[in-house]
Formats: sequence, structure tokens, C-alpha cells
Amino acid sequence: MTSKRLLVIVTALALVMVLPLTAQAAPVGKFIMVQGHVDILKQGKLPAAPVKLNDGVEPGDVIRTKSKSKAQVRFVDETTLTLAPESRVAIADYLYDGRQRRATLNVYRGLVHTVVNKILQIQEPDFIFQTHTAWIGVRGTEWYTLIKPISTLVYLPAGRLAAASRNPTNLLLEAGYWVEIFKDRITPPRIITAPDLELLEKLMDSGVPESPDFQVTPEGRGHGTGIPRPPDLERGIPPALPPTLTPPQRPPGPTPGPSITPGLDRITR
Repeated sequence: MTSKRLLVIVTALALVMVLPLTAQAAPVGKFIMVQGHVDILKQGKLPAAPVKLNDGVEPGDVIRTKSKSKAQVRFVDETTLTLAPESRVAIADYLYDGRQRRATLNVYRGLVHTVVNKILQIQEPDFIFQTHTAWIGVRGTEWYTLIKPISTLVYLPAGRLAAASRNPTNLLLEAGYWVEIFKDRITPPRIITAPDLELLEKLMDSGVPESPDFQVTPEGRGHGTGIPRPPDLERGIPPALPPTLTPPQRPPGPTPGPSITPGLDRITR
């Protein structure tokens, strides 16, 4: 056997050993709470598999909770994501190495409560939520995302987040306020009241009613007592708007996981 032929064989064997390893994505979180019927589409592909406690999640996965079911995921950066019944979230991208984070989650349906604890020393949002009408960018924040047929409701009990509609319209939302984001506009911020938070907590257990007219805060409520107004607003100064907030461009780095299968938001069973 010639040395050239031997080199070809050794190289081929090396590739066979390496490729299966590189094809597997590393887990970026795990399920720390599973109630009822929760399933996952690995890499966004059918068939769905039932979820068990401590199962891992990877970039490209889609999590689905069914009726009367809940799930909570803790990611590698200690971010927690809680899905109410009949919710659907895709882990489009997730990178965290202790110094930088690049996370993008797609919320297709339902109600999700997110707590991002780690605040890294960067100016731009490094944790992005995308819905059918909105972009939401944060660094360290707690918020609720509620999906309606033609809008996204965002409730911000603590922290600060940047929001943009798809056209885009931009807003920097302060703690204690909520907005509704349509494709072409964002409603003025309104105060979150104690009844709002109580109802959100109930919806995390029951799921969101299917009626398109459903609203957490009925018209006429939300300007009374509740979470205190930020000092600037007490002085009559509106929240500062960022100069621009465009859909985030993917920074240089490792290649993200497989893209989510088109039309996956229509899969309900």
C-alpha cells in the first residue's frame, strides 16, 4: 500500500469519526419543570417527542405545551423561560460562553414569562424575542409576552427593554408599563396594575382565551394605582426613545443551529 493511499484512508476515517460529533448541537438548557403534556420538535422537525424533567434543549428545537400543561426551561446563563398552556416557542439561536451571549427565541403562540438575570457588559440587547408583529431586545429583564392574532402584548414588571414593530416603530419600555405591538404601530405605554399581574399569573396556569377580543387590561383601566411610575414620568417626561431599533443583524460567531421549518407555527398537534 502506497503512502498516498494510506493517507487518503486515514483522512476518510477521521472524517467519519468527526462528522457525527459536529452534527450534534450542544444542549443550551434543560427542563426544570414539566406539567401535563409537553413535547419538543428536535431541530424543528416532526415527529414530536414527549418531554421529561431534565431533558435538554438545543438551538433549533421547538417547545410546545398542550392544554392544561406548563413547562419551564433554565438556560446555561440562568435565564428562565416559562410557557403557559397552549404555547409554542422555538430556540432559534443560543450562544453563551460567560463573556458574551447571543440568544434569539421565536414565540409563535400563547403566553411566555421570561427572566434574564445575567447582564453582560455590552450596550446592545443580546437576548432577542421575535413574534409575528414584534422585535423585543433585552439585556437583563423580566417580562411577559402574550401572542394575539394580530398583535403582541408585552408586560414589563422589572427592567427595561427595547421594542419595535415590524414596520418598524421604536420604543424603549420602562419597568411598570405594558404595550401592545401591531405590525405597523405600538400603543402608548400604560401602567401595569396589581390586577393585571394577578390575571397574568392565572393565565400562566390556565392559558390564554382564544377570543381575538381578549385583553388583560380592559379599556379604561391601567391609569390608577399599581406599579409606581418611573421618576421621569412623575415629572411629566415620557420614556426616552432609542434613535433607531432595526431587526438585529447576526454578529460574527459560530454558525447557528438549523433554521426553523417554515410553517411550523401552524402545527398544533
